[in-house]
Amino acid sequence: MHFGRFRLGLRTIKTTAAVMLIFLVFYLTNRGTPFIAALAAIFALREDFESTVSFGKIRVMSNLFGGGLAVIYFVTNQALHNNPWVTIILLPLLLLFSIVVLDGFNLNQGIIGASAALLMIALTIPAGETIFYVLNRVLDTVIGVAIAIAINRFATPD
Repeated sequence: MHFGRFRLGLRTIKTTAAVMLIFLVFYLTNRGTPFIAALAAIFALREDFESTVSFGKIRVMSNLFGGGLAVIYFVTNQALHNNPWVTIILLPLLLLFSIVVLDGFNLNQGIIGASAALLMIALTIPAGETIFYVLNRVLDTVIGVAIAIAINRFATPD
C-alpha cells in the first residue's frame, strides 16, 4: 500500500503486530519493561519465515554470549564493590573479547547484538539486583525473537 512516496508493507505490519503482542504479554504477565523483547523482535523479523528463524537463532546466541559476559562483569563488579575502574577497564575488554570471538567463529551478524546485550545489561543493572536480572534480560530477548518467529510464521499469506 502506497501513500505517495511512503509505503506500508507486510513486514512493517508484522513488526508492529509483534511489538504489540510483546507489550500485551508483558502487561498481562507483569514482566516489567518490554524494551529488550521489542527490540529483539524488530531486529529478528525478516522478509520471510526462514530468514527470521535464521536471524533469530543468531540473535539469541549472540545475546546469550553477551549476557554471559554481562554476568562476568556483574560478578566482578560486585566482588570489587562497584569500583568505577571495573567499568572503565573490564567492560571494554569484555566487548573486545566478544567481537574477536564472534568474528573468529564467523558470526559477524551477531556482533552488534552481543555488544548491545553486554552493554545494555551491564550498564542498566539496578543497584541491589542479582544475577537473575541478567538472566531475565536474556529471556526477554528469547521472548521477542519467539514472538517475531511466530508472527512471521502465521501472519504470512500463502
